[in-house]
Amino acid sequence: MHLPRLGLLAVFFSSLITAATAQPTVRLCADQWMPYNGDPADPKPGYVIELARTVFEPQGIKVEYETMPWEDALAAVKAGERSGAIGANKQEGDGMTVPSEAIGEVAVCLITRADSKWTYDNIASFRKGKLGVIKGYSYWPALDSYLEHNADKENIVMADGDDPLAELMTKLQNGEIDVVAESEPILLWYLRSHNLDRASFKVVFKSTIDPIFVVFAPGADGQHFASLLDEGIRGLRKSGELAKLLQRYGLRDWQ
Repeated sequence: MHLPRLGLLAVFFSSLITAATAQPTVRLCADQWMPYNGDPADPKPGYVIELARTVFEPQGIKVEYETMPWEDALAAVKAGERSGAIGANKQEGDGMTVPSEAIGEVAVCLITRADSKWTYDNIASFRKGKLGVIKGYSYWPALDSYLEHNADKENIVMADGDDPLAELMTKLQNGEIDVVAESEPILLWYLRSHNLDRASFKVVFKSTIDPIFVVFAPGADGQHFASLLDEGIRGLRKSGELAKLLQRYGLRDWQ
């Protein structure tokens, strides 16, 4: 079936109008990392999701958010298949657009069971126990280097998926691993949200504080989204709304 020439022109101009009027969308992704980002269907999906909606939606930009394994999230953003990955440090954001404004600052903790005899003196300590980490995460330089050279060892357990911390904490409680590496706010949120007694665990090491970001895809769109987020965070901080949003999730402004 062939459309007459006028019909073809109508279809062509209709498609141009649709493309021109389509609502711009920022597509965010990450594995679950509460209180920063959690279940997309939860009424309380995470501080960064609410922050993104507060910043982008008044600009006429729709916010979409989905969970996926962290390595997949970074790869999708770097390839331009998604707009931004939530909670990356600068090393993880290499090759992507890193905003000027962080979304928080975190220290990485090593947590064990309270009855564990495992302690941390230096990187060599990991040879004496079984360590649980999340695949694709960057922790601190010495640990990152250790994982790079020992990822295939039996005493390293790498969790993957949309909610890898739950897997690691279950293994820790069951005695399948000796220590878990994770950022402090995320560990505290996990213990509270799962009604776990903090006295059942102990932190044996805490790294220096590192800023974290929503890292955006390379290119003009990523730079535009990063600029809008920077302006939004500064404005919300000045108005006091950022502090109120952070308080909803038990967080405080890092500045």
